[in-house]
Amino acid sequence: MKNFSHFGTFGDTIYSLCVVKLLGGGNMYIKLNYLNYFCKEVLRWTDAGPGTGRYTQKDYDMLVPLLKAQDYLHDVDVYKDQSIDVDFENHYRFHLMGDRWRGNQTECYALTQNLNIHDEKISNALIRLPWLNNIDPIYQPEKICINRTSRHHHGETGDSKKVYEKFISDDCFFVGTEQEHTDFCDEFKCDIRYQRTNDLLELARYINGCEMFLGNQSSALAIAIGLGKDLRYEIRKDYQSEYMTSPHGHGDVWFPRDNIGYF
Repeated sequence: MKNFSHFGTFGDTIYSLCVVKLLGGGNMYIKLNYLNYFCKEVLRWTDAGPGTGRYTQKDYDMLVPLLKAQDYLHDVDVYKDQSIDVDFENHYRFHLMGDRWRGNQTECYALTQNLNIHDEKISNALIRLPWLNNIDPIYQPEKICINRTSRHHHGETGDSKKVYEKFISDDCFFVGTEQEHTDFCDEFKCDIRYQRTNDLLELARYINGCEMFLGNQSSALAIAIGLGKDLRYEIRKDYQSEYMTSPHGHGDVWFPRDNIGYF
């Protein structure tokens, strides 16, 4: 049984689970407070940007219920010098270090294991099939689940706003932080209901109970993709450059599925 480790952020860890499942599962150990070190000492960045300070013990406590729900993960714990077979640190070397992106998040994780991402069966598992399981849905009267963070906006506010405004109605509810909810309602002059969640498993249950997810790049988006939900995704403005273009489209969360729309 393989021992996997991760140290990044919620979304990155969720995408890594696709490859963990593809490899037959194993144990997952989370390295706390390591992202700053990696970004400064390996990537030579000044800091870790929006991920500065991650993972904290509080982050781990939010994440671990979702990890433990996956039937292909056995032992899930904080990294304490366990022997590691697959350190997903290498994932960042594929999509943050080099001349251009090699592919989306799941493809980059696969490349760390020397998997042929062009093989039809492997490619199908990486970009088309869901990988999160054992998520009992919590159904709400509203059918559309929205999450929009303060970062990773498209930048073309007129066009992106039109898409949000098309869907905003009494049939929507919002997940994420209270501040994200307040900011969204202020910007779009709406009053959609806020749904509080206590951890990522509960968040995943609400997302699994909706009919469509709408939002930008976030851990909630990663969960929606991992569940295979119908969704509309606001592409980051910086992903429109040639450097950020993968074979499938713009950015590291581009999944060419029939039930995903990008704007």
